[in-house]
Amino acid sequence: MEKAGTRKFAVLLCADESEHVKQAYGGYLKVFMGLLGEEDETWRVYRAMHGELPCMADVHTYDGFVITGSCSDAHGDDRWINDLVSFLRALDSMKKKVLGVCFGHQVHSSSSFCFLLLQRESNLV
Repeated sequence: MEKAGTRKFAVLLCADESEHVKQAYGGYLKVFMGLLGEEDETWRVYRAMHGELPCMADVHTYDGFVITGSCSDAHGDDRWINDLVSFLRALDSMKKKVLGVCFGHQVHSSSSFCFLLLQRESNLV
């Protein structure tokens, strides 16, 4: 149950957690909560690599999103990456706060930059 006035964040997990990360840190969610979290916040993990993303109807309830690293190619054509890029474009249009780490930064920058280039090219014609 969430407390009124608490901030809410989502971690978009873009890689499977290794046994080492699970044993040493309790998983990536705990790593990011330990680095970024504050008291009375709510954090939720979504396994983006397996097609799990927050429901668009619930996005407005989140204060921010963290996109993790991955061994995958941020410019790849895998379905989950394309779905993530579409989701990130929606977050950008809603002016949501997004923190990308390594792969997460690349895929977020790529989604925003490519979208801007497409807009510019369509205005030039």
